[in-house]
Order: sequence, then structure tokens, then C-alpha cells
Amino acid sequence: MHHPFKPFKIYSLAILYVVFLVGAFSILMASIDQSQRDWKRYTYEALEKTAYFNDAMVALGYGGFIHDFKNAVIRQDLSYLRRAETEIELGLDSLQKYQQRAPEHTAEVRAIQSVVSQYRHNLPKLRQMLEEKQSVADIDRVVRVDDTPAIEAIEAILSSHAQSPNSLFEQAGSAHQRVNHMLLVILCALVLVSILVFSFIRYVNKRLAIKLKDLEVIFRCAPNAIFSVNEHGTIISANRETMRLFGFSERALNKINVDDLVPSATKEKHKKLRLEFQKSDRVQPMSQRNTIFYGKKLNGDVFPASISIATYGVGDEKHSIVVIKDLSDEMQYKSQANTDPLTKVANRRAINRQLAAAISRSNRQQTPLAVCIFDIDHFKAVNDKHGHLVGDDVLQRVAKIFSDAIRKTDFVGRWGGEEFVIILEDTDKEGAKHFADKLRQEVKRRSQGIDFPVAITLSAGVSVYCQDDKQDCLFNHADQALYRAKESGRDCVVVI
Repeated sequence: MHHPFKPFKIYSLAILYVVFLVGAFSILMASIDQSQRDWKRYTYEALEKTAYFNDAMVALGYGGFIHDFKNAVIRQDLSYLRRAETEIELGLDSLQKYQQRAPEHTAEVRAIQSVVSQYRHNLPKLRQMLEEKQSVADIDRVVRVDDTPAIEAIEAILSSHAQSPNSLFEQAGSAHQRVNHMLLVILCALVLVSILVFSFIRYVNKRLAIKLKDLEVIFRCAPNAIFSVNEHGTIISANRETMRLFGFSERALNKINVDDLVPSATKEKHKKLRLEFQKSDRVQPMSQRNTIFYGKKLNGDVFPASISIATYGVGDEKHSIVVIKDLSDEMQYKSQANTDPLTKVANRRAINRQLAAAISRSNRQQTPLAVCIFDIDHFKAVNDKHGHLVGDDVLQRVAKIFSDAIRKTDFVGRWGGEEFVIILEDTDKEGAKHFADKLRQEVKRRSQGIDFPVAITLSAGVSVYCQDDKQDCLFNHADQALYRAKESGRDCVVVI
């Protein structure tokens, strides 16, 4: 007998399935839309924060305010000071905007602001001393600021930024898993409501295509180099930054092996490390402690970089996503922080650090150590008579002679003004005196030729390290020896 409620039950079941499918698809679309909004919001926020941070670094960095501030001191030029006063305000404004969008870096931003505020506090003093035409050494002593906290804070922020691509992959993986799970549930119901589900599948595929397109745009526009490789190391896809960084086009995809993008000396080691990473699904930086990874462009240029790799399975194959950040600019900032901008030799900060390390090695290895301080005689008269441009030229030429004369184990830097310091490791008293006098004679001879704009002489003070002496004591002895050399008529070397 025909059951009177059977059609009703069938219709009810059909309606329930339709409601289920509609509900499932609604949840799926909501998840896709939310994921898309989250990706866009995260990307826009990251780009905005990066832009403000970059603006702050350009305005305050060693190509901006710091550069002009130090040039104002060294060259005693008020035009650099005026530019520095404008740049510091722009930099602080950008830094404040970055802090508002990156509260997790409040401590680092405050450290940078503290250092910059010290510079701003010294601007009136610098202007007054420049107008009074005080010496570079006096000005530097009054307005000098320790940049170390700001440099450490910048490095911490940059290191944090370098980890952001990993979170992007994790979020993408989580969103992908959610979408796959929902699609599986919907496909199981497809047997009963195939016609209805078919139309929904087309709709969902369209939305997924939009989602994948958004991910592709993010992939291509990412500020770091991102590319994927198969289990053989062949690059199968790459964003624009990867092609720009390594110097190849889309036509080269599937033809370049990632092992060819490292220096030849580390190629085999890199290949072994890559194969180890591919053995399991994981995400981690491909680096070793206290070392820097180096990449190689197709034209042969080598550059420092940080690198992260995520491995995953595609069927029976292992694929990897590689994220590379070029550290060339960061390394350049570090180099500029320890280099005298005029002579391109080490500055006072670098000299102090190198001297401390040399003393430590001397104590540990029981080897001799000597310090030489050279001073250009009557350098103020050179500036007064020939102008500061000629004086700068003389400083640069003297620094070049010093750099060419030292060994690989020696160290040369500009202490300030017309004073240079050379650290001679594994060198005793006689060796240091002979070296200093030979260098003095070489500068005197070269300055009398056509290479130099004016003839000059040098006075030098040499001190030899005694075990367990303090760093200040060693340097003060060399300074005293230099003073005696000047009292003795200049153009000579005195040893303590």
C-alpha cells in the first residue's frame, strides 16, 4: 500500500538537503570572503607599515639626516645642518605613524626616537658651534650621539619583518584546509541533489578563482623574492621580485635550478641542505648560527640574504616554497655605521671595537700588540690657506696610503679631524716604530709629488701593549707619544 506520508518525507528530506547545501555553501562563501578580507587587510597593513618605516629610515638614515648631520660636523657647513633639521622632523613623523600601526614594535621605535631626540637636542648646539667656527674635534665631542640603541632597534624591526612571509604561508594553509573540508562535505551530498549542487559548484569555482587570483597578485607583488621549486630543485614559478633580484625572465622558468643561485663554493653544501629539508614537511630558515646566507645572481654578482623554506607534498613529489630577502641594504647600513664617510676607513666606534678585540686576542695568544696615532702637521693651516676641499682631498689621499700599506691583520681608521689610528697585531716595539716611520716617510715623499695638492708631514705616537693593561691606557700612551713628537718639532715618530 502506498504510504500517505512517503512523498512528504521525500520532499522534507529534499528540502533538508537543499537547506543543508545552501547553508554549507553560505558558510563556505563567508569563509572565502573573510579569508580574502583578512589577506587584503593584512597585506595593506603590512605595506603601509613598511612604507612608513622605509620613509623614516630614508629621512633619518645614513643617506639622510645622519649623513647631513655628520657632514655638517666634518665639513662645518650650515647647509647640511638646514637639510638635517628638515629631515629629522620628516623622519620622526613617519616613525610616529609606523608606531601607531605597529604597536608590537613600540619599544624599538622608542629606542630610535630616543637616539634621534638626542640628535635634535644637539642641533642648536651644533649651529652655534658652527657659527663660532669651532674645530671639528670640539664639535664632535659636544654633539656626538651613541647610535647603537637605534641600530639594534632597526635590526630587530627588520628581523621581525623578515618572518612575516612565514605567517602568510601558515594562514594560507589554514584557509586552504578549511575550504577543502567544506568542499568534501558538499561533494558527498552531490549524489542526492546533483543538479542543484552542480550550479553551486560553478558558483563556488568562480569565487575560488577570484581567491586564487588574489593570492597570485599578493604572490607577485610581495616585497621579497618568493619562488617554488620541485624535488629536483628546478624553479617552476617565481614572483617579479625573484626575477628582478636574480636577473631572469618568465621564459627561464623550468630551466633554472635553485642550486645555481648560490656561490660555486657552497653549491654542493646547499644542495645537501636542500635535500635534507625536503625529507619532511616543515617551515624554517635555511641558515646557520652567526652566519649569513649568500645568493648569486645569474650575472655572477653575490649578495647577502636571509632565506626561509616551506616544504610540502604534491602527490608523490616534494615541492618547496622559498622566500629570500636581500640584505644588501641592511649590510650597507651596518657598514656605514662603522665607516668614516669622508675617507672610507673605519670611524671611532669601529676603532674602539677593533682595539678591544685585538687586546683580547693578545691576552689569549700571548702575542705583541701596538697602536700608532698619526697626525697631519699644521693641518689647520692647510685648510686656512687652501680651503676645506683641499683639506678633504689630503685626508682622503693619506687614508688611501695607509690602507694600501697595512697588512690584512692590521686595522686603520680615522679617529677624528686629521688624526688616524693604526692597530698592529703581532707587532713588537721595534716593528711598530719601523712601520710608523716608514709610513711617515712615504706620505712625506708622496705629498711632494704631483699626486698631492700640497706637501705635508706627519707626526706619530706609538705605544706597545703590556699584558693586562686597559684599553684606555694603551691609547693614552700612544696619544702622549704623539704629543711628544709634536713637541720635538713634528715630522717624527715617538714610542712609549
